Amino acid sequence: MNVQFGMRASLVSLRILPVLLMVTAHLSCQAKQEDVPKPPPPAATAAPSESGILELPEGSPILANLQTERVALRPIRTTLKAQAGKILANENRLAHLSARVPGRIVAVYADLGDRVKEGGPLLLLDSPAFGEAQLEYRKARNALGVTEKSLERAQALLDRGAIGAGEHQRREADYENARADLHEAEEKLHLLGMTEREIQRLAAKTLPHAEVAQVSLRAPFRGEVIERNATIGEVIDPNKTLFTVADLSTVWVRADFPEQQAGRLKTGLAIEVRVSAYPDSTFRGTITYVGAVIDPATRTVMARAEVPNLDGRLRPEMFAEVTLFTQEQSVLAVPRAAVQQVGSRTIVFLAREPRRFESREVKVGESSNDYIEVKAGLKEGDEVVTHGAYALKSEALREQIPTGGPL
Repeated sequence: MNVQFGMRASLVSLRILPVLLMVTAHLSCQAKQEDVPKPPPPAATAAPSESGILELPEGSPILANLQTERVALRPIRTTLKAQAGKILANENRLAHLSARVPGRIVAVYADLGDRVKEGGPLLLLDSPAFGEAQLEYRKARNALGVTEKSLERAQALLDRGAIGAGEHQRREADYENARADLHEAEEKLHLLGMTEREIQRLAAKTLPHAEVAQVSLRAPFRGEVIERNATIGEVIDPNKTLFTVADLSTVWVRADFPEQQAGRLKTGLAIEVRVSAYPDSTFRGTITYVGAVIDPATRTVMARAEVPNLDGRLRPEMFAEVTLFTQEQSVLAVPRAAVQQVGSRTIVFLAREPRRFESREVKVGESSNDYIEVKAGLKEGDEVVTHGAYALKSEALREQIPTGGPL
């Protein structure tokens, strides 16, 4: 009996033990859940109502800093940035000078960097060929004098009946031929670079041979010597450039723009130029030429401007940063601060009520320093948020307010 009773007690204990373990575990879980602090109720935030509408709660600090402005037609003068720019010499005031006759340099009067006047001598050349041309002129001048006197005598004899009309006509023809020969010789000297004053000097009865054979190379206009390839004693020919003279009081600026902007490039437009040598200075000029072809390698179109350079700070071959200002036009525009970027989309916030704002996707166009053109999404008179638009965007992103698509 005792044995059987002990076995029954053991079986009962085995059945009750799992139940006790389950009860104990359940109570332990309840105790842990009661120990965890409950989160505080959420604070009042902007709440979405309609699609794209952001409603701020009363007392929101964002409301105190918001400013709005009406969408309106405004004059916009846009800018274009050149991909590359370079300072060039004004080729209308640039001269590569060489001798017109072969010879030997006997004197050099100008050095690299010198400023020369129009007609100022650069070098003196001793040229036998030039000496021959001057002697031909002197010979033609003497022949004209002889034929002129002969014609005068013939006229006197004809008046007295001492000679016939035929003889007078022959001497008159000799005189006209002598005049033609002198004119030809004089023009040849002009082509060789002699001035009228220098040619008149040849009328003297006697001239030293050395002076007759010498010719000067002169500056065609006032400018600066930017290249010199002349040495005393050097024998040269007309194919060699001896001096390059440039008037740098104005320079050219070459600017390359993308071919997509070719239609907006016009002569007469203003540009601003900056160079690294003078970062705090701005130089201004005007477009004088727009290229007729596109560069096939860079897909750019060249525009050339003329820029005053009276102080000589701009130097040829300097790299330049070029900004072009397009013609002013009236377009529907909003302040730059009103436009916000959300991913690949551009939006603005329209003020609907004191605490309600609609996010509106827009399509923008040209821009100036203060305003951006709106091509689609707004109409004249709409009231958009300017100062504080970024805070509204941040609030909309935080609340994931729809704006015609996912923010």
